[in-house]
Amino acid sequence: MSVEAILKTKGHNIFTIRPEHSVSEAAALMASKRVGVAIVCDAKGRLMGVVSERDIVSGITQYGKGLLEMPVRNIMTSPVVTCAPNDSIKKVMEVMTERRIRHLPVLEGEELVGMISIGDAVNFRLHEAQMETAVLRDFAATR
Repeated sequence: MSVEAILKTKGHNIFTIRPEHSVSEAAALMASKRVGVAIVCDAKGRLMGVVSERDIVSGITQYGKGLLEMPVRNIMTSPVVTCAPNDSIKKVMEVMTERRIRHLPVLEGEELVGMISIGDAVNFRLHEAQMETAVLRDFAATR
């Protein structure tokens, strides 16, 4: 199965912020959308970085309260590890585990088409395993 299968289920919603916006604005966006990461894009919509809850917590320890008024570009993660719609779920999970990251923007060429999280990948694999178990159980019952 591929990343595209996850996006078909969860949708292609992407929450973006500009690099000059404040960390406080990024935190408010993530809180209102109930997500752990915002994608940082330039005025033309090109991917520049990501800012996560983890980046904000690290920034507070480094900069203190003043962090909230700083621009997102000061703490965003860049360059960004990405994936493609045709990447396998297994490959994406390996990348996330090895790199210790929880979110991957999905790029089709240069176009940002979605975002997947480790939770999305785990849920998809769990559902897939449950379906396989049900098929095997049905097959065994008919024998």
